[in-house]
Amino acid sequence: MRVLLLISILMLGACAGQSGTPLPTSWVRADRQPVNSGLLDIDTIGCRDELLAPDSAARGKADKGDYSQAMVDDFTSCMRQHGYVQMKS
Repeated sequence: MRVLLLISILMLGACAGQSGTPLPTSWVRADRQPVNSGLLDIDTIGCRDELLAPDSAARGKADKGDYSQAMVDDFTSCMRQHGYVQMKS
């Protein structure tokens, strides 16, 4: 009985850890230049930090129930401002 309870708790925890739409991870330069991985990491971290800011535009959209998609849209927009385009797989 305890094993079943433990398995149930672990499964519930695994499900709760998954969020809605994941942020895109594959990028190419809009100007077709090679991607500098160090600069890409810096820009990616900067855009993620903007999403977590208390005054982020995604926070206002969260009231409408589409927080997850709003975050992806804002992140993609930020990356475009840094000169990246999402690579389609």
